[in-house]
Amino acid sequence: MVPVNRPARQAVATLVLFGLTVVPTAWVATIAWRINRPGHVRDVEVELGHRLGLHVTLDSVRYPRPGEAVYRGVVLRHDEPRGGALAELARIDEIRVTQSGRELTLHLENPRLRAASPALALEGIAARVQAAGPAAFDRVNVTAPTCEVDLGGECRRFVVREVAGGVQAAPAGTTVRLAYRMPAAATGTRPAGDTRFGTAAGTHCELTLAHDRRSVTPGTLLAFKTVEGLPLPAQVLAPFFDTDDWLGPKATVDGELKLARAGRDDWEVQFAGSLHEIELSRLVGRRFPRHRLSGRARLSIASARWGQRPGQGPGWIALRGELVAGQGSIGGALLDALAREMSFRLSHRVAARDRSLAEMDFRALGLAFAVQPNGEIHLAGALGAEFPPDVVLAGPTSPLASAPVGAANVHGLIKTLFPVADAQPGVLIPLTPGSRVLLALPAPADADRGRRRLPVGN
Repeated sequence: MVPVNRPARQAVATLVLFGLTVVPTAWVATIAWRINRPGHVRDVEVELGHRLGLHVTLDSVRYPRPGEAVYRGVVLRHDEPRGGALAELARIDEIRVTQSGRELTLHLENPRLRAASPALALEGIAARVQAAGPAAFDRVNVTAPTCEVDLGGECRRFVVREVAGGVQAAPAGTTVRLAYRMPAAATGTRPAGDTRFGTAAGTHCELTLAHDRRSVTPGTLLAFKTVEGLPLPAQVLAPFFDTDDWLGPKATVDGELKLARAGRDDWEVQFAGSLHEIELSRLVGRRFPRHRLSGRARLSIASARWGQRPGQGPGWIALRGELVAGQGSIGGALLDALAREMSFRLSHRVAARDRSLAEMDFRALGLAFAVQPNGEIHLAGALGAEFPPDVVLAGPTSPLASAPVGAANVHGLIKTLFPVADAQPGVLIPLTPGSRVLLALPAPADADRGRRRLPVGN
């Protein structure tokens, strides 16, 4: 053993003391200077913008403890698809970031997401997911007490609460899953025997966003699903159509909506669920003024698919479900048109009724339907065991109308709603502002071209 004299021991002790005190102090002082200098916030903005692929601005940054950072006054912007000025994507009052190993947790205070329109929102989602590179973390957890989503226009503004979920990244793709609550409809109805609806305030919903990179053409899936609670106000479907005008202000909805896209193809939509408290007078009378139908109905959709149809553009590809209503009334002209154009079978009492009667009261309406991609419509009754399976309309004491024998078709449905008795020979469907709605129904491509080639009306 080499002897160590006193001066050597003192030198070693001085070096150890310097390493344990002066060096850490200098290191902490350097970090403190760096994070407190005026340009640090700008450095953080550049770093975050590079990671997110967005333009980021911050009011301030602080570091309460090791492994934790707090960003205040966060604004995220992105380049508009057509170039030019930046478009605001989100504003967040505060983001608290904590890191534990390869797991990151984000606590958001009052995030407000914006998009000029639902279409631009979908394009932005697809672009962000497709551009995501290798993740620095295995999982990112996200929580927010409230979150506002603005898709352009007052009717497309939603507030969700108790947001919680996470992002998982893998070489095969990225998956985002979020659970949240939305205000339930005050007038929401509970179908008889349905125990899915709980009593907690609001409706528990789930969002899933998945991007699959395993196939040659990467795919993106965005799904919204109600899990428990009363049905939601139908206004949640306002990004797709004017729900108040079509269904009435008291209509509600529950179920699952999926939007899928392969590569840069158009989005395809699938829906399965129920629409409650539909005002039949709005659904029929406002669109087809020659006909009358009143009452409140529930539309149960087993499956509905919307997408691009070869030679016809976007529209419904196939639909299957049931329409059920309680007491109401139906116009005589509508009954006659259903019998004439779609071969509905009217009872003898209805067929021999006084033609001066504009409307007839009914006790129940139940219609099961399946619309095929080729335009065929298979119809049956949905009134339960009290009536024969083909009865679709019941009067106070007896059936009023039954479903046709065999298949009907979309052309007959449109002619029912838009009479063509005065049209020139060869015209399949009169082209009017109202009938354009029904051109989205499934039909063979060659027939669709024919009906567009021979329009009448306005």
